[in-house]
Order: sequence, then C-alpha cells, then structure tokens
Amino acid sequence: MITYTYEIEGSASGGQTWKTTGTVEGAGDFTGAVYDAIGDSFVQLTKGKAIYGRPGVGCSGPYRMTKMTIRET
Repeated sequence: MITYTYEIEGSASGGQTWKTTGTVEGAGDFTGAVYDAIGDSFVQLTKGKAIYGRPGVGCSGPYRMTKMTIRET
C-alpha cells in the first residue's frame, strides 16, 4: 500500500474559506487516492472538522475546491 498526504482548500456559501488535510492509502492507484482524498475532505467539512477561515460563522454548501495537493509519502 502507498500512503498519500493531501491538503485541499476551498470556499463555501457566504465566502467562508476552508482547508482540510489528511492521509489516504492506495494500492499504487493515484486516481483512487484523489477520489479518497475528496471523500475524506467532504466528511471533514460536513462534520465540522475542517479548518475554517472564519471560525464560528458556519460552513454550508455548495462547496468549491480551489486547490488540491496530494503527495506520496
């Protein structure tokens, strides 16, 4: 298995910014790692675990991704 770290940044309704980070594992399939990172990021957003640009304001969709970095570790 290959481990990838990711960082995804974006914005939500009302101009709220957000960032999520994490790790995902894949069997050498980089495309699968991208999909897993997006899914994990969405879970963080909807569970309130993301890093928000304006804490306490709330973060409701629609969500827009503006930057994604994925690295093999």
